[in-house]
Amino acid sequence: MTNAKILVAHISEGDADEAIRKVRKVNEKSGPFDLIVVFSKSCDETFEPNTDGLPQLLLISSDKDNNSKSKKINENVTLLHSLGIYKLANGITLSYLTYPSDALQEQKKNILDEFSKSDSQIDILVTKEWGLPISERCGRLSGSEIIDELAKKLQARYHFAFSDEKNFYELEPFKWESERLSRFLNIPKYGSGKKWAYAFNMSVGDKELKDEPEPPNVIANPYKNVITDSNKRPLETGTEALIDGDQRLPANRAKNENKKIRTILPSNCHFCFSNPNLEDHMIISIGKLVYLTTAKGPLSVPKGDMDISGHCLIIPIEHIPKLDSSKNAELAQSILAYESSLVKMNYVKFDMSTIVFEIQSERSIHFHKQVIPIPKYLVLKFCSALDRQVHFNNEKFTRNAKLGFQLYDSHSSKEYSDVINNQSNNYLQFTVYETSEANPKIYLATFNASETIDLQFGRRVLAFLLNLPRRVKWNSSTCLQTKQQETVEAEKFQKAYKAYDISLTEN
Repeated sequence: MTNAKILVAHISEGDADEAIRKVRKVNEKSGPFDLIVVFSKSCDETFEPNTDGLPQLLLISSDKDNNSKSKKINENVTLLHSLGIYKLANGITLSYLTYPSDALQEQKKNILDEFSKSDSQIDILVTKEWGLPISERCGRLSGSEIIDELAKKLQARYHFAFSDEKNFYELEPFKWESERLSRFLNIPKYGSGKKWAYAFNMSVGDKELKDEPEPPNVIANPYKNVITDSNKRPLETGTEALIDGDQRLPANRAKNENKKIRTILPSNCHFCFSNPNLEDHMIISIGKLVYLTTAKGPLSVPKGDMDISGHCLIIPIEHIPKLDSSKNAELAQSILAYESSLVKMNYVKFDMSTIVFEIQSERSIHFHKQVIPIPKYLVLKFCSALDRQVHFNNEKFTRNAKLGFQLYDSHSSKEYSDVINNQSNNYLQFTVYETSEANPKIYLATFNASETIDLQFGRRVLAFLLNLPRRVKWNSSTCLQTKQQETVEAEKFQKAYKAYDISLTEN
């Protein structure tokens, strides 16, 4: 059993000489490497950078017009095209598929046939595109089921993708049923300003080390996890939650509806006052049954006279996963009163419309509503933004529940009441307030509790509507604030909301 030191990099033909010079310096300082793998969008046999002093180099090209499998350019440089499996003399086996997304579906049969011929254990998988579960996990609107099938078949120890040329992404390690560990990384292009080269050690020999220590940050296998979301943090020992903005559902949802899900206790719920880690510096108002807090990683941004993001959450103080309006009318009325007060503040004080998003599910942990101010001129574009995301959800994210939204004209309509008062219904809902006086428009889509839902759906729709694509993920560097910034935001919000705060008039 030996270890191989490997470097993976992403460069373009135009930057090859400069990038290779930097690779040489890295090899001198941190090497020597046993293998260097370079992905390049477009190169051919004339692509021959100066590789003197470097170890074996595999150059993988995504030039879709070149269908050759492999070609030795010189003594230590091999050029790989399209797709295939390449075994090195030291025992490392690398599999590659460089087709762009538009060619994957066209070539699906050929791709799967090609890789079904081999029973080799794959150490490294290189693809241009990402698979769907990991793509959805980090808030991307792309991904291929063909890559999913390939990842599940090959179960490579390292999977490198290159379609995002601007951002480095590394997923925590995860396990397959065979106990084999896998890691996924996206490597951006040289010149992006991000980490364009990645070095690692890999054991090479008859078999991988079975008794090597398990990394402390192993996560659930994303290819077997039925919930599609990008944000995850532990809530209690042995239990994880996936978070969208501040929406949490158990990550270990049973594939079998009869399998019980571990209950999250109030002391471990990020919305409950009994949790010692409650971020109370973000609280705006506390009523008898409900409290109001600013959003972690807000979607909206200050605009015009509004010097706050305005993105906030209405949260019941009681630890309830789902609101039953028929049995808890007082709580439902209190939530709606908070909602109305925020709509009034946004419209009267800041000349803004409001959209409220919620998920009602028996598998939720703590029910809440997200309230987001919207410029009035954008309200008329809401339907097209919703239709667009429904299309992505239903056509591209094929694991998700198929959504179809029904429009209701008011909270008091009989048809709407019949849906929300039926406790067997689980649903996603948008409430669109153009003004503070007119009846809102309510868009509601039901789903089965056993179905997968995209917890980021509401945020995706509103990020597109607001033209804020970089703010889809609440925990992105674009959205996250320091504790001081969060405190200032809450104080400004509290000051703006004071004249509308219903907790000041509650008995």
